[in-house]
Amino acid sequence: MAEANGAYAAGDEARLQAILHVWETSPEAIKGDGIGMELVRVIRKIAQVEKRLRVIAAEMAAWRASDLHQLQVKVEVAEDEGRNLLVEMAHGVEEQIVAARNRLAKITGKRTDI
Repeated sequence: MAEANGAYAAGDEARLQAILHVWETSPEAIKGDGIGMELVRVIRKIAQVEKRLRVIAAEMAAWRASDLHQLQVKVEVAEDEGRNLLVEMAHGVEEQIVAARNRLAKITGKRTDI
């Protein structure tokens, strides 16, 4: 209800329509007793779960494609090999900084070992 109130206050008709659709297709919208009504509720619950599973699968696919996940995989592989990839990366960055400072010193003629 709070979401509907917020959409109404914002004048977001599309969001209100979406909220209405979710309600109309929800298991809770089915009134009445009996095996037929219960079957419809169960079918709608199954549809909700299937939709949520599709959303989760898409989120997982996006995570697997992310740079952060790729780094996680590389760190885990390195750990399996007895290495600490993050320490190795830090050393690599430190070496790049030293090389850049040396290049700057050559260009400017000034020491950069601050």
